[in-house]
Amino acid sequence: MRRRRMLQTVGTGLAAVGSGCLGGGGEVILNVQKDISVDPKDGWTKRLPDVSDTGGAIEYTIRADRPFDVYFFAEKEHFEMYDSYIKGQEPAETPSGDRAFSQTALPAEDGEVYEAATEDRAREPLEVDGPSFFAVDHSNYRMETRVDEFGEPLTAFVDLQVIKQRSIL
Repeated sequence: MRRRRMLQTVGTGLAAVGSGCLGGGGEVILNVQKDISVDPKDGWTKRLPDVSDTGGAIEYTIRADRPFDVYFFAEKEHFEMYDSYIKGQEPAETPSGDRAFSQTALPAEDGEVYEAATEDRAREPLEVDGPSFFAVDHSNYRMETRVDEFGEPLTAFVDLQVIKQRSIL
């Protein structure tokens, strides 16, 4: 219970900081700031909007009560393999996702929670064609963070933004 309250407090603080200045210009076209619960052997996924026509950026911070993985799939086929895995099927491959954005959460500085974030918790250029996919994973996908089938759900706070760059005329 204490961790859930702390995650909510941190999430609210991040929302307040992020809502003030959009530094770097651009229009936020996707803004997710919410608590999620992910059962063992599952993942929370989000289809991200296409920003290839004007360029864009992504920024995220996810804080949780236990280890987890983040996967960013720039190719629909790779996401479909991930999706089939968490639905109990056995895909031919288990792609790792884009290296710039996919990662295993590490203990945060406070040591109370695990965190995954874009570098320096700042916007990173998003240079992909077409839609992309984002996943907070609590499964044994790629065997990076082991999850017991009967383990506890992952409780996390997701702060995710996709920014569409403004055109300069």
